[in-house]
Amino acid sequence: MTLGGGETRGAGEQAPFARLFPPVPSGFKEPFWYGSLQSFWLYYRADPEAVAARLPNIPGDGGLEVALFDFEGERYALASLDFQAYTGHGPGYLESVHEVEFNVYAYPRARVPAVPALSWQEFLDGADQTKTIGGYRLHVPCDQPNAVKAGIGLYGEPKYLAQFTYAMPTLNDPTVVTWDYSVFQDAGGGRQGPLVYSIEADLRGIAPLAANPSPLVEYGSLELNGRHHVVANQWSFFGPFMTYPLAHEGAGRVSLGVGPSADPEGLLEDLQTLIGDEPPVAAQTFTSQPVASECRGWLPVPA
Repeated sequence: MTLGGGETRGAGEQAPFARLFPPVPSGFKEPFWYGSLQSFWLYYRADPEAVAARLPNIPGDGGLEVALFDFEGERYALASLDFQAYTGHGPGYLESVHEVEFNVYAYPRARVPAVPALSWQEFLDGADQTKTIGGYRLHVPCDQPNAVKAGIGLYGEPKYLAQFTYAMPTLNDPTVVTWDYSVFQDAGGGRQGPLVYSIEADLRGIAPLAANPSPLVEYGSLELNGRHHVVANQWSFFGPFMTYPLAHEGAGRVSLGVGPSADPEGLLEDLQTLIGDEPPVAAQTFTSQPVASECRGWLPVPA
């Protein structure tokens, strides 16, 4: 191929756009802009073989490998539970969404050997500036049907309807000081089914560290032209993360409760297999900044 100025370039040096970017499903536009977001991660040490068994079975360079992290001289995999409460603004609506991402951390084989070896602390701080290691979504329960459709079509998420209750710290109610949420099976019509799992976390007294791991890399699996492909996307955050180390006192700070029976999607089974009784090594929070406040009324003429 001849370029301007007589320069020639061999075919294949730059991939056609359609080979790198899957089509956007009808009715959606990227990027998706969040109106507000509050997110609460818990990170757990995990067995590498158990994590590897849950990655997509895609041969060759198209597949994913388990990311290993240093845990005080030993190498383990990493899993996380991320509860999200967010809003999205549309031209004639304001949608409210709650969901959880149950992730394990991996990287594309095609990026070897340019994948950094990190401790779990370095990863949470944002040291992977190659943006190679990311969360592969195992389960994404969500309470908003349109968000479920978007996650499946855009990012290959294993996303499905669920129901939630939660209480998170907020400027509008300073009496709430813990991070608590519960995930329930969806019983149809917005009704709660059986409990899947619940989290209670008290981070008071732990000095958080500000971190900037944004943008986060996330992985899913899409079927295109009869073949499964790993799909990657980046999630950008406009503000700092607050990281709470729990490695030596996590068991006393966080409790994980489980429901009475297995759920159809297998979330509870994967929780018990990958996390079990393992205490979290860290919690991480993100809360978007308020955009305005309306203050107390006053009397120009005293009563």
